[in-house]
Order: sequence, then C-alpha cells, then structure tokens
Amino acid sequence: MRILKFLFLSVLFMGLYSCSSSDSDGDGGSNISSITITASTATQIVGQPITFVVTTDAGTDVTATSTISAGNNVISNATFASTAVGQFVVEAKYSGKSATVSVTFIDEPPTSIILTANSLAQSTGDETAFTVKTNTGINVTSTAVVKVNGTPVNGAVFTSNTPGSFEAVATFENFTSPAITVVYTPSINFTKRVLIEDYTGTWCQYCPRVSQGIDLVMAQTTYAVPVAIHRGSGGADPYHFSAASALESLIGLQGYPDARLNRLTEWGYPEPNNVSQVIALTEGAAPKLGLAMTAMVSGGTVSLTVKTKFGKTFTGAKLVVYALENGLLYNQSNSTAYYGGVNPLTNFEHNHVLRATYTNIIGDEIPASESVYDNTYTKTYSVPVPANVANAANMEFVAFIVGADNRAINVRKAVSGDNQSFEIVD
Repeated sequence: MRILKFLFLSVLFMGLYSCSSSDSDGDGGSNISSITITASTATQIVGQPITFVVTTDAGTDVTATSTISAGNNVISNATFASTAVGQFVVEAKYSGKSATVSVTFIDEPPTSIILTANSLAQSTGDETAFTVKTNTGINVTSTAVVKVNGTPVNGAVFTSNTPGSFEAVATFENFTSPAITVVYTPSINFTKRVLIEDYTGTWCQYCPRVSQGIDLVMAQTTYAVPVAIHRGSGGADPYHFSAASALESLIGLQGYPDARLNRLTEWGYPEPNNVSQVIALTEGAAPKLGLAMTAMVSGGTVSLTVKTKFGKTFTGAKLVVYALENGLLYNQSNSTAYYGGVNPLTNFEHNHVLRATYTNIIGDEIPASESVYDNTYTKTYSVPVPANVANAANMEFVAFIVGADNRAINVRKAVSGDNQSFEIVD
C-alpha cells in the first residue's frame, strides 16, 4: 500500500512540474533571433485587404500565434483593410521579438511614380535625399528602390566625394520613374581655426588656470581664437557680460572656470596640460566655409563687414559676431600655482574680453537660400563703440558660424584696419 501511494505521488509530482509544449514554445520560439513580417502587397486600394505573414529567422511560419497590430489596433486573421488613405506601419510581435512593415492605402491605383531630390546641384560630400511619390500623391519612398548609376542606395540617400553627373531612377511595384540627374561639383576648403570660449571672472580663484592654458595655446598656434566671457554681477566683476546667461544654459555650465572649444566641446582639465586637444582642432579636414572681415574703428563708430563663403551647402547655419577688448588691467584672484602662485595677481592683464555681441549670442540664422555652395553671405554693422569699452584702439572682432547643432564650424578674428580675403586652401 505504501508503495502504491509513493508511486501515485511521484506521478502527480512529475505531472505538475514537467514542461508542457506551451511552456517551452514547442516550435522553438524561445530560441529565435528575429522575426520578419511581409505583406501581400505594399500598396492597396482603400477598403481592400492586405494579408501578412510572420516568419522566424529559421523560416518557421508563426503568423497564427503572433500579435499583429496596425497603429494601436490589433488586427485579426493577419489581414488589414484601411478605410482611409495613408501609409501605415504594421508591427508583429512573437516570443519577445518584433518586426515592422510599411503599407500604403490609396484611393485609386497609381499609373506612374515620380522621383525628386532635395537638390540637383550638390557639392562633393553633400547628401542627396530622394523622395518617391505616386502620381496620386502617396509617398512610397520607404518601399521604393532608388538606384544611382544603376546601384541601389540605402535609405534613398546618396553622397559623392567625386565630382560628376549621377543619374537616379526609382522603381516601385511595376513602375519606373523618369530619370533625374544630380550634378556634384568640387567643394571649397578653407583654413581651419578653433574657437575658445573661456567662462571666467576676476573673482574666480581657479580661473588663472585656463588663462595659462590659453597663453600656452597662443604660443604654439595662430589658428586659435580666444574669447573671455566674464561673469560676476553686482560688482563682483567689472567686465560681467549679462547676455551670456543664454549661452551658459546652452552648454549646461556647472561652475567656473569652464572652457569650451568650438562652443560645445569641453577643454579637458587641467587645461594647461591639454594644449594638444586645442591644437588638434586646428588640424585635420578643412572646413567647407570661410570668413573674411573688414573692420574700422573711428570717431566713436565701429564699421564692420562680415563675409561668409560657403564651400558646400549648409542647413541651419547661424552667424555670431563678437566685439572684444584687450589690455584691461584689474586684480585677479588666484589660488593656483600658475603665474607664480601670487594672490591676488595685481593689475593682471585681461585680454579678449567680450564687450558686445552684434548678433544673438546663440547666433542669427542665415537664410537657407544664402548658405548654398559657392555663395557669399554678407552682413554689415555700423554701430557706436560699446559704452563699456575703455580703449577703442584695443578692440578686436570675432565672427564664427555655428551649425544646426550649435557647434562652431569655423571662426576668424580681425582688428581695426583689417581688410581680409577668404583663406581658400587646396
């Protein structure tokens, strides 16, 4: 009797804890790497169905046990028919994996497709983004195939580093678009400079560290352009520049000193030991835009012309123009070993001090029609010498262009009497 009871309990135990086919995904679902969803057609008339099939990377059809949704709506029987015109992303989920496919519903069948590009005149290195639409106005770019000189391009985007003419054609379903030609011309290269923005203060006991770093940089290269942005309201710093608040918010400034290269890159601590980081930003690939300034300070008036030449087409470019002053003498707090470790540094010479901006400190947007290949964009300023400038003869001017990401692309400085030309390089 005890033996029979033992056997009964053993069978019961095994029945409770053995794996069933549903627990282990008997079709191998727990071991799959990916799934794929395909549609019976990429384009369909409104009200007509599209059927979907879901397969694993092993080729197993798991449509019946997958969850398929269009937007936020789960569809049944792996079939979807839209009552509205438009493109829909259909998602399949199975065993923790997911995949999507795009389908389009139209009012009437297309009879042709049209291929367009963001520009047919490009400079080398520019991206050409193609768009494919049916004659009924439906965008089918994601499901069309675009070929340039007979070779398919990924994501309907093409670029060339070689000048020349390139023929593009799109195919979709049984349709082929008329060909279009994109012409690439050589880009124009310019001398490369690096912008240093030094967030500092006469009260700031560790700020001489960055000043020393700038001195070391300027001893090694003429291609660095420093700007000292003094902070310290309420009389803490006689050179306080209040408009810098917006710039500090942009970079997320945490404290002083802080030094940024080309506006966004943090200069590594301690700056005097990382001069090579700054020098490296004056080397390498040449920028595709250059600046040239004509400056004159006379009779209490600043006359300044800033020209920007574009060696390729840019989008989202902005111009920043600063007025600086050199040779300002004022005591500087110093708790560093630099400059002999003296504290304070009596009558310390403050140079490149930001006194005024002739643009928004974040930048004035350059119209897209102006920031195109081989165009020169010109801005002219005729303004009084800033009231806070102690000696107009010590003024200098800095102009730079930032991209859509607010990073400085190139920079240049000028002093009164300069009549600069563009620094075009091979």
